[in-house]
Amino acid sequence: MLQRCKLTVLIGLILMSTQAFAQKEVSNDWIEDAHLKSRYGELDFKGGYPSAESAQRLREALFVNRAVEVYLAQMPTVSWYSVWKGTQQAGQAKPNQLVIWESLMDAQTLLLTGNTETVYGLAAVDLRNGPVVIEVPPKMLGGVSDIRQAEIIGIGPGGMDKGQGGKVLLLPPGYEGTVPQGYLVGHSPSYRAVFGVRGFQVDGSTAPAVALMKQTRIYPLSAAANPPAQAFFNGSGQRVDTLFPDNIAFFDELGRLVQDEPKAIFTDPDRFAMANVGLVSGQPFQPDAAQKKLLAEAAQLGGAYARVNGFDSRDPARLVYPDRKWEWTFIGGSATWDAQGYVNSDRRAAFAYSAIGMSPAMASKAVGVGSQYIWTMRDADGAYLDGGRDYHLRIPANVPVKDFWSVVVYDAQTRSLLRTGQKFPSISQYSGPVVNADGSVDIWFGPVAPAGKEKNWVQTVPGKGWFTIMRFYGPLGPFFDKTWRPEDIARR
Repeated sequence: MLQRCKLTVLIGLILMSTQAFAQKEVSNDWIEDAHLKSRYGELDFKGGYPSAESAQRLREALFVNRAVEVYLAQMPTVSWYSVWKGTQQAGQAKPNQLVIWESLMDAQTLLLTGNTETVYGLAAVDLRNGPVVIEVPPKMLGGVSDIRQAEIIGIGPGGMDKGQGGKVLLLPPGYEGTVPQGYLVGHSPSYRAVFGVRGFQVDGSTAPAVALMKQTRIYPLSAAANPPAQAFFNGSGQRVDTLFPDNIAFFDELGRLVQDEPKAIFTDPDRFAMANVGLVSGQPFQPDAAQKKLLAEAAQLGGAYARVNGFDSRDPARLVYPDRKWEWTFIGGSATWDAQGYVNSDRRAAFAYSAIGMSPAMASKAVGVGSQYIWTMRDADGAYLDGGRDYHLRIPANVPVKDFWSVVVYDAQTRSLLRTGQKFPSISQYSGPVVNADGSVDIWFGPVAPAGKEKNWVQTVPGKGWFTIMRFYGPLGPFFDKTWRPEDIARR
């Protein structure tokens, strides 16, 4: 009898333990028999296993999710490739041409947040046939970046040439040939690179900067003994398109780079994510019809999220001033986006969707050197800037710059210069705005100029959103310590 009681107790303990284990399983929300409602539709499971329809739906959702992540992560690369192609194909598409915006950039150029006050020069460098020489004159500002927008060589006082100029020799990936003496050598991890320079106006004239840039020479090292004539193309007033797409063509462009650039330019996580959507190093990108449909969806979602990430950021470090709507373009103050001890891909993507040129000089916090950029797409009340409304911005006296300041307006759709009846949608130190008695400057935005304010007015377009970037060239101490700060843009 006693043994039977012990056995009964033991069985009871086992049953209790089994029930407790079963309850523990339930508490972990493991799926057994369920009909789940999700953002991907209704999902069916039986005995813990998905139905064929649910499995397919989830596979497609994972494919799209990974493709969106690829879109965001590879945006700087595809964008820079678009710049490379746009400048390569401009004009007569000569292989050694340098595109110079001799009369400044205007709304005809489709380039992410270009500046209307600075003379720009861009050249597509192709290293697939061997090393390339770039002769740069003294006092040139700029550099060479690989296809990932990472700087290979800086040019200027803080660059490899120390502002003295010289012959830059760009070597392709894995180059094992002889490197001649007398060159400033840069090793490019990619076969495609972009040479970019900029110059400032002198007494309102672009001529000195253009003349300096036209001393540049680009040619293959193999032709160093007898270089070809340098080709130039004036980009001012021309439709030079350097913008990347928000459709499946984005993945086609990336597929070209994955196919014929060294796989080492992408990280292991990059390659894993890309392989899962059919982008495999060294292989043609050939998605089937079903994959094309999903990639087209992912590109649209990627562009949509990029706009949320950039135009509706919740990053607490984005605000320049705690009481105003101005935001940093380089959130965290790093052009490599690793100020937190890791690469913040959201910050990088927010920049890359609306801007190009991730040069350390653009984020350097050096008094009187380089440049700083702040932007806003909202008015003082927090509403997005509307091209059909009228606004006012007051810039206090004594803007803290050694060189110059500018306020430039951009189309929120293209992120390029806003196309209006004005040649330049901007006000700057160079444009000669009317200055108030106290040294401040009032800027007016809207479809129609306020009477008597034409000199300080930037035209906007009803139905189009817009944003503005304020640039500080040679920023001084009051900018960095924030004892000087612009007002918010206010509706009037």
